[in-house]
Amino acid sequence: RRLAIRAAEPSDASLVARIAAMVFALEKPLRSLVNDAFRGKDSYGVLRSAVFWAALLKFLLRLRRISAREGLKAYVVEALAPTIRKLPQVRRKLDKEMAGQMANFRMKFSQELTEPRTTMPIEGMPEEDILQLMAKRKALDTKHWKAGKITGAVYHGEEKHYDFISQVFGKWGFANPLHPGIHPALRQMDSEVVQMIINMYNGGPECCGAFTTGGTESILMAIKAYRDWARAEKGITDPNIVICNSAHAAFDKAGKYFNVFVKHARTNDAMEIDLKHMKSLIDGNTIAIVGSCCQYSHGTIDPIEDMAKIALSKNIGLHVDCCLGGFLVPFMEKAGFPMRPFDFRVKGVTSISCDPHKYGFAPKGSSVVMFSSKTLRHFMYCYLTKWTGGIYATPTMTGSRAGGPVAATWAAMCKFGEKGYIETTRQIVGAAKKIGQGINDMKGLRLVGRADVCVVAFAGSEESVNCYAIADCMQKKFGWELATCQNPPCVHIALTLPTSKNADQFLTDLRASVEDVRTNAAEYTSTAGLYGMAASLPASFLEDAAATYLDAMSEAIPSMPLN
Repeated sequence: RRLAIRAAEPSDASLVARIAAMVFALEKPLRSLVNDAFRGKDSYGVLRSAVFWAALLKFLLRLRRISAREGLKAYVVEALAPTIRKLPQVRRKLDKEMAGQMANFRMKFSQELTEPRTTMPIEGMPEEDILQLMAKRKALDTKHWKAGKITGAVYHGEEKHYDFISQVFGKWGFANPLHPGIHPALRQMDSEVVQMIINMYNGGPECCGAFTTGGTESILMAIKAYRDWARAEKGITDPNIVICNSAHAAFDKAGKYFNVFVKHARTNDAMEIDLKHMKSLIDGNTIAIVGSCCQYSHGTIDPIEDMAKIALSKNIGLHVDCCLGGFLVPFMEKAGFPMRPFDFRVKGVTSISCDPHKYGFAPKGSSVVMFSSKTLRHFMYCYLTKWTGGIYATPTMTGSRAGGPVAATWAAMCKFGEKGYIETTRQIVGAAKKIGQGINDMKGLRLVGRADVCVVAFAGSEESVNCYAIADCMQKKFGWELATCQNPPCVHIALTLPTSKNADQFLTDLRASVEDVRTNAAEYTSTAGLYGMAASLPASFLEDAAATYLDAMSEAIPSMPLN
């Protein structure tokens, strides 16, 4: 390799010399041309014209950038929003609305407090008292999902499995993967979890990855790697990625964190990414495109093979987001559900994210990001070589990291094994397909997207059947907690082991809710009203409402009296 580099050096130097000679040769005639053009002109007038045309060019380039990104209308609305919010009448109305929202949130979070406190006890509490309080709080946190009527969130639900995982978790609760020399067994399990998942996704010998704390961190790390790769290898300083408008919000979050502009391609009728539109959004600053397997909102799998061909032709990355379906899609073929290739078997797939803490039945705080090559993974790393504390390097966002999720994820994967995951995939995907078919046959409803894996999304097919009203009715009358989505309006359920056992009951309750909404729509308007208001407001106004919710959620004791 060294010989090849040395042999190439004379020709490279010769090329640079020829380019320099051409530049110098052009300088003299160019100087003469410019001097002749401005001979006899007022110097100030020349300067003024130069400044004017430079400013105009900068303005036009800025206008072009805005048009290509958020669009002129959205830009003007968001630019004016801060000024509008400062108007006294608007400010008063917003303050009143936010105060009302805060009161509602505080009331909600106040309803199920158990022995609240904001200061440590002067004398330490007896362990027995703490365990009794923990038992009470555990019972409180269990009652909301035990019936198997919630979307996502709790993926296994069996107490025996949770007890086993908790035993393993506790043994490594105080261990830190940041110190592999102190915890060699933990380092082993960390690397083995990553390698087992790489093998699940048919990765070759060059494939590699890292254990992260969740799907969002895995996605952030992939985008950070692409950003740094493009800057080093292509000289791109104003990067962008192209995602489907149904891709997970974590990609937009990565864009905000790492200053990567996110372009959103529209969907087709099946809620797949529109390949033609996606291709039109790719430009010289695009560093990667994103496909979902499956999408969170609608459950559809994007056409990964077709996207890979485009990524290869443009020499850009392709990230496949399997965070939701991570422990379902690798086993679907063997569970009896045909699947097109979506993983590292597809040439052009350069990174994948997968969450064991969902359908892998591992504890929260476990995800894996995988890369097709070690070279690409190196751009995910963070190095600080001049720090006074020594050379500092971490593979992901965190420094110290909990060892419990690592050991417990290893234990969960080894407990279930391939056959165990094939069986749970058969149950969960089978239930999703059953519900999808039932909705497809149900008068008044239509599927939104496809029930490809574990998510089933639906909307009303008649004007009198509002999907948000159905969600309210399902919750109020039958205790089902469904997820409400927007753009387009729809409601979805993400099937898990607990909910998959209730597929028939879900369809029965859904059919009854459709009939109830047809005749009593006025009783179920809270969610519909919320999303109707949201559609008419600028993003910055909605951010105020979201901030109010987050503020209320973080209060140790809501500052209003309990009834």
